[in-house]
Amino acid sequence: MKINIKLFVFVLIAVSINIYSQIYESIEKTAAEYFVNLSNKDSKSDDDLLKLKEILFKNYDKAELESKYQISTNDFGSLKNHFNEYESKLRSISSDSALFLFNQWYLKLNNTFYDYKVNKFFSSPKTKVLFLSASMSCYCTLEMCKNQLLDILKLVRSGSDEFSYLVIDAYENSDLPMKFETLFVPSVLVFDGNNQVLYKIEYDEKMIINLNNYFNNLKTEK
Repeated sequence: MKINIKLFVFVLIAVSINIYSQIYESIEKTAAEYFVNLSNKDSKSDDDLLKLKEILFKNYDKAELESKYQISTNDFGSLKNHFNEYESKLRSISSDSALFLFNQWYLKLNNTFYDYKVNKFFSSPKTKVLFLSASMSCYCTLEMCKNQLLDILKLVRSGSDEFSYLVIDAYENSDLPMKFETLFVPSVLVFDGNNQVLYKIEYDEKMIINLNNYFNNLKTEK
């Protein structure tokens, strides 16, 4: 019995360490879940927000943030401050406004961890989906970016785990849009495991329909 208890404690500690050892991945996963559930007006979004806050405000190691994730504690602190601002406004704004503001925070999250997540994305052997959004533009474009980002998140997080995905704020980071000659937002690019561009859609209201058709055709061909 003592051996079993020790084993249980060891597994529990190992799982806890594993959950929070991937700082960006833990934050992004919970943020994406909250964003999608918020858009669906799902009651689970309240719990997701509390979980996101818990993960975001853990006492992370400064050296790990700087070496592994290539961000400063000031940048991470700014991300947390913006989250606090978002949370403080939730009670007094509409659901549409909440979606708009959280979309801005989600882009800031990706801007903060930009170098780390770009390297990880292009190192993945999976089929890759790159979504180009923007934090600054006209209202119509920002709305289109937000709505299509939600569509992309629902697609790539559908449970199949067949995709790696990357969300870029093209307003703050123009290197990849320039490299792949994609100058309009929102846009989506699909890469194979060798980082070759397979498919591209630029500023199209039917983006998610076309993207789904493309993936369905790939499955049919196989």
